[in-house]
Amino acid sequence: MVAAEFYCKEAKLNNSISMKRLKRSVKLLLIFVLFFGSFSCSTEANLKNSCYSKQDPPRNTGKVSIEQGIWGDIWFWKGDFMPVGRGDICQVQRTVYIYELTTMEDADQIGYSPFFSNIHTNLITTAESDAEGFFQVALEPGRYSLFIKEGDHYYSNSFGAGREIFPVTVTTGEVSEVLINITTEATF
Repeated sequence: MVAAEFYCKEAKLNNSISMKRLKRSVKLLLIFVLFFGSFSCSTEANLKNSCYSKQDPPRNTGKVSIEQGIWGDIWFWKGDFMPVGRGDICQVQRTVYIYELTTMEDADQIGYSPFFSNIHTNLITTAESDAEGFFQVALEPGRYSLFIKEGDHYYSNSFGAGREIFPVTVTTGEVSEVLINITTEATF
């Protein structure tokens, strides 16, 4: 009888400890889901970004208010874009770094990736995109290279025939249009 009582008390104690652990685990899981589950496109800097899964986001042509320079949109691609599949394309906020025309020889590429640790040309200016991915910057006529920052590295995945990195030409009295696609989390 004593052994049976001891077993029942120990089972109740273990059950009580297990319930406490379960409750604590559920609380931690809920906090994790509430915090991390509220982000769209996991590397987004702003929660107001819009994501599209059945169509491409709209371009922001109507927002352009400069008369000379560069305007564009920044889209973050995430998911499977292989035939039949369709991931999300999100309009995102980022800082655009506009450098004087930069070639592959002027930047330190990280392996064969679209990431660069250093750019060895002059930074001309920066521009911030809004929650719909739109940015614009007035610039003098000339040739420029565009980069954005992803984490600690510069990102650019467009290249010219002369090994220029995301080359954009600004001509007198015109606004050049670009689309920056961040595809680090997409499969094609």
